[in-house]
Amino acid sequence: MSSVHHVFNEAQLQFMLKSPAGAVAKDLIKRGKRVESRAKRNLAGVGGKPKRIDTGHLRASIGTNLLMRPQGLAVRVGTGVHYALYVHDGTGLYGPKHTLIRPRFSKVLVFRSKIYGAKKGKHAGLVFAKYVRGMKPNPFLTDALPAFRTAG
Repeated sequence: MSSVHHVFNEAQLQFMLKSPAGAVAKDLIKRGKRVESRAKRNLAGVGGKPKRIDTGHLRASIGTNLLMRPQGLAVRVGTGVHYALYVHDGTGLYGPKHTLIRPRFSKVLVFRSKIYGAKKGKHAGLVFAKYVRGMKPNPFLTDALPAFRTAG
């Protein structure tokens, strides 16, 4: 009859669990990249979500970072672009405050729009409005979180 002898290697286990080069870190990064990819696709308006790509700056800024915390390894997927929260949560009537956007210091809002702006003259491309409804939310990061759990 044969016997099996196991040797527990504490150092190897700690490397696997806590090292940035260990198996847990590699799996976390792989899962984070799946969430990142799904978030970028969500900005493109796939699956009935509002399209939120003009220059592509927000989409290009989404990244995945491995974090070493006292509690253990973690992965962060996100962006540092200042307007990402407005795209994610919406603005105006569709945002957290549910109110129209109105000018605070003038009679009208003035902004550029390729679609709705004046077609010619000195105000070409500009829109003048007493208020705007805002922008519908596209929770591109929240909706991408299920990709963390899926196998792939």
